[in-house]
Amino acid sequence: MLSVKLKNIWQHWFFNWIDRRQPRSAQHRLHRKNLYIFPTLTGFAYLFLALIIWLLGTNYQNNLILALAYMQVSIFVMTILNTYHNLAGLRVEFVSAEEGFVGEKIAFRLLFRSNNAKGTHYVTAHWIGNSPVILDFESQQDHLENVYAQADARGWLKPRRLLLQSTFPMGLLRCWTWLSFDAQALVYPTPVAGDLPVGIYEGDEEQGRHLQSRQGDEFAGFREYKPGDSPKQIAWKQYARDRGLWSKEYRDATTSRTWLQWSDFYRGDQELALSQMCYWVIELTQRQTEFGMRLPGFELAPGEGLDHRKRALQALALFEQARS
Repeated sequence: MLSVKLKNIWQHWFFNWIDRRQPRSAQHRLHRKNLYIFPTLTGFAYLFLALIIWLLGTNYQNNLILALAYMQVSIFVMTILNTYHNLAGLRVEFVSAEEGFVGEKIAFRLLFRSNNAKGTHYVTAHWIGNSPVILDFESQQDHLENVYAQADARGWLKPRRLLLQSTFPMGLLRCWTWLSFDAQALVYPTPVAGDLPVGIYEGDEEQGRHLQSRQGDEFAGFREYKPGDSPKQIAWKQYARDRGLWSKEYRDATTSRTWLQWSDFYRGDQELALSQMCYWVIELTQRQTEFGMRLPGFELAPGEGLDHRKRALQALALFEQARS
């Protein structure tokens, strides 16, 4: 436990020091002020071997053995320069981020450009706490790459620092940097299937009234077959095409509107309610069904289409922030 506390204290101090030297930005260029280099375990073993050879050459006064030790040290010094120059001059710019759902890996698009005449090779990139990707960049060419971050909660995902590191060319030294970007991605609740308590509006005089759904003459889409559905409702053409057993839904074209209401879904578990509403936002959009949504302090008028879907999902993702 003491070692963990000491590690956290050290990381807090170290990253504060990095932030003073290299503030958060949308673009970074790697140079001597933000690159760090240190021997790897292989590098320390290499130096230890050179020391043993030097001691043997000194003890036996053998010039050939001493020359071998000096050559090893020279190679190590040259490797320091080559490892540094592999990353130096690399430009990294945040471009955009995808939206996703809790539990998914969200892609952050980064634009890399190497000003090194020989390119930049075998670079490992990852956000803190996430899986790394290995990248290679040709000289003077733009490379658009995705670096993923795990979404553990809905709302705005702001990944921690990006670690770029490389041991190229010989693996004797590790050169690395920590980069902090003005980057964020919106994370939606995890869709969870549940029953849909469909409601309708009945004209201006019934404003605010929430009733049970009723059958109409307007085709509204398909839903999964439930025992007890009338044979007339079954989509036999879909069944004949081996697409499963579905039932047709009909609504009143003039008065019927589907409302996703917080009071219909909330049963004591806030996240479950948001997840079920998220599921039905996606499902109703796929069915091309017009719907509206009500949350405490927020109302989205009935509509349809991808833009309407996006506004509804954003409201669900930011529900907690909107109430605070």
